[in-house]
Amino acid sequence: MIPTGLAIALIRETGPLVTGLLVAGRVGAGIGAELGAMKVTEQIDALEAVAVDSFKFLAVTRIVACIIAMPLLTMIMDFCGIFGGFVAEATVSGMSARLYFHRAFSIVEFSDFIPATLKTAVFGLIIGSVASYLGFTTTQGTEGVGRASTRSVVMASICIILINVVLVKFIFFMFPVKG
Repeated sequence: MIPTGLAIALIRETGPLVTGLLVAGRVGAGIGAELGAMKVTEQIDALEAVAVDSFKFLAVTRIVACIIAMPLLTMIMDFCGIFGGFVAEATVSGMSARLYFHRAFSIVEFSDFIPATLKTAVFGLIIGSVASYLGFTTTQGTEGVGRASTRSVVMASICIILINVVLVKFIFFMFPVKG
């Protein structure tokens, strides 16, 4: 039952949530700091002075990139988690790869991937939006850039956890578990 439980847990809940929190910590901080630095050095003002919509040019591209990257990163996270479970199970009990992966994917269906993928896209939207907003509203020089970076990680992480609770309830309503 360990391979089955691990696969279901990773694909439905743990993979998307952990990936979202990791990306919020790494990418959210980067976006917040980069846009914050551009704001305090007046690069965003320079873009607007030459009639470039800085929001579309800087924020929308980062938000769309987060939305696209999150499902891909979650699939990699799921694969690594299931493979790590195989290594642990093979080390402890000597289970063969064929038996492990057969048991891991015996109960997993394609319909398990759809809600998780949609959830990760929402997480990408949250990470990109929060980090971009905090980067665009940075004030007080380099000190403000550090605060924007830190706040983007904290706010995105809190939002991801809260939205995950709502999405879990919504997914259970829209995609009821059979059996």
